[in-house]
Amino acid sequence: MPLRPWLFLLAAVAVEVLGVTLMKRASGSGAWMPLLFMYAMIGLSFYFLALAVKRLPMALAYAAWETLGLVCVTFIGLRYFGESLSPARVLGLAVLLAGVVLVNLGAPRAQAA
Repeated sequence: MPLRPWLFLLAAVAVEVLGVTLMKRASGSGAWMPLLFMYAMIGLSFYFLALAVKRLPMALAYAAWETLGLVCVTFIGLRYFGESLSPARVLGLAVLLAGVVLVNLGAPRAQAA
């Protein structure tokens, strides 16, 4: 499978994480500009996701996008916002990661020419 759809997927994750982090920062400020930038990042994330699903199975792309985004946002919450990581959260993240691996294993493979 070509690398380009995976790069689009990683770009989608990166801008989604940026948008969600801005959501946390902007939620208490009342300023419009951070909120507009947040919406732009979320929209750009869906654009990159749409480019990725042109070549990747939709279930795989969406599962990976959501799970990688959640893992990144969890670590940002821990590092920058003082959020905690309980054993239940760790288990939930592990189950999500296992689910992405299983979805990837079940995805149809491209036939060799």
